[in-house]
Amino acid sequence: MVDTATNAVIDAVGISAQARFPAVTPDNAHVLVANSLPDTVSVIDTATHTVVENIGVGAGPTGLAVSPDGTHAYVVNSEAGTISVLATTVLPDQGTTAGGATVTVTGHHLANATAVRFGTAQAAITANTDTSLTVTEPAGSGAVPVTVTTAGGTGFLGTFYYAPPPALTGISPASGPVAGGDQEIVITGRNLAGAIDVYFGTSRAVIQSASDTQLTVRASGAPAPGGVAVTVTTAGGSAGGLTYTYVSSSTVTDVSPNTGPTSGGTVVTITGTGLTYTEQVTFNGTPAPFAVISDTTVSATSPPSGAAGTVAVVVTGPAGDMPSGSFTYVADPEI
Repeated sequence: MVDTATNAVIDAVGISAQARFPAVTPDNAHVLVANSLPDTVSVIDTATHTVVENIGVGAGPTGLAVSPDGTHAYVVNSEAGTISVLATTVLPDQGTTAGGATVTVTGHHLANATAVRFGTAQAAITANTDTSLTVTEPAGSGAVPVTVTTAGGTGFLGTFYYAPPPALTGISPASGPVAGGDQEIVITGRNLAGAIDVYFGTSRAVIQSASDTQLTVRASGAPAPGGVAVTVTTAGGSAGGLTYTYVSSSTVTDVSPNTGPTSGGTVVTITGTGLTYTEQVTFNGTPAPFAVISDTTVSATSPPSGAAGTVAVVVTGPAGDMPSGSFTYVADPEI
């Protein structure tokens, strides 16, 4: 977000992967942004600079346009070859059952509105013009009609969906490099569709895809190694209970013994630091059986080799491959 008076960046709003073109609603209350990878449109509240809703559309959304009266948005889905038509008369059109969210209702002849109802529950009107009303969502459940009453009568302007709260059940992998990376991390649970934010501690993860039972995200970097709480926010609320561990890159200082027969079977001790999360040990690219003894020690058994010679020993962890030294295969004695 750039202040055009000073040409300075004043804020940054995190949305989802492969964000494309934005569009501003006529009342300037919201910005809509197409996210090409998770196939969603993020709705940003311009007053708070926060994402208030992610709306699922077709595959590969790119271009966006909002109708002059602010009642509809049109989204070009480049991969699906379609245009999604979104009703924007109620933004956001989802919220928690407890209520409390700020909602903008768009229409015509609204200046003298006396009541806005979500189903039978009345919302508090906090601001109004002839074409839009700002209200506070009342508590409720299910899908309910949003109606506005003026001196001219009562009109239906859209539907509001009360979303159930999310719940988290698992994360895989549960650790990764402190610098972040492109590795896909899968979070499982319930009521996750339309996820707005995913945080690993204070670091915001980038949402790659979302369904009702699964989120795929990419972790951003963290200030320091260690375990952090995972928090997922949807229109229905926030959920936690999982931990993601940021780890430093492994270092290896010694491989001992560093020779053995081509038939394999040599037990090798690899020493270094940050070895607790070792995922694989290879000799010349061939996986070796291994066991983590401590954060500074890994025990591995050399696999057979088709030829004598010196090969690379590599330890792989959440931060990637760590060259660990070499091991020399010697020919077995002949009888």
